Amino acid sequence: MEKPGVPGRPDWQTLATALRDLHRALIERARHDYQRENQRMVEAGELLQLLTTDPYFEWLRALSELIVDIDMVRDAEPELMQELATAVRPAVEYFLIPPPAADGSHAFAERYWPYVQDDPRVAMAHGAVKQAIATWPKAGAADAATLLHERHRLAEKARHRSRLE
Repeated sequence: MEKPGVPGRPDWQTLATALRDLHRALIERARHDYQRENQRMVEAGELLQLLTTDPYFEWLRALSELIVDIDMVRDAEPELMQELATAVRPAVEYFLIPPPAADGSHAFAERYWPYVQDDPRVAMAHGAVKQAIATWPKAGAADAATLLHERHRLAEKARHRSRLE
């Protein structure tokens, strides 16, 4: 059994919960902004439709996919969990580290960082994810290319696992 909070010992459940809380806070903030910009209320059923199809919410889909991938691996056999533990922290940090320049190449960051700065719920959830990921093993390099590569490695393993079930 994993011990939460021990450096170098991944706590899959704590991370999954923190990511879901962050995701929920981002959805609520984006929903509020969408309603304000479109001058209409969005009901729960419609929100799900918008989250999956509307270009306004496209920036959130990569985080949604990461959460699904982590959940899939979290339920895998211990060998796969151990193999992918080194990919999880960089995959999460890809979303948490501000990009070096606002050049339009990181759509998530362009929406995310203003929310972290302006919305206390998002800021608190951001802090919880950072705290949860702090116990995970670090990748060698923390450049954007490495972070993205590890994100893709995690996604491929999770998707491969789902095809086998």
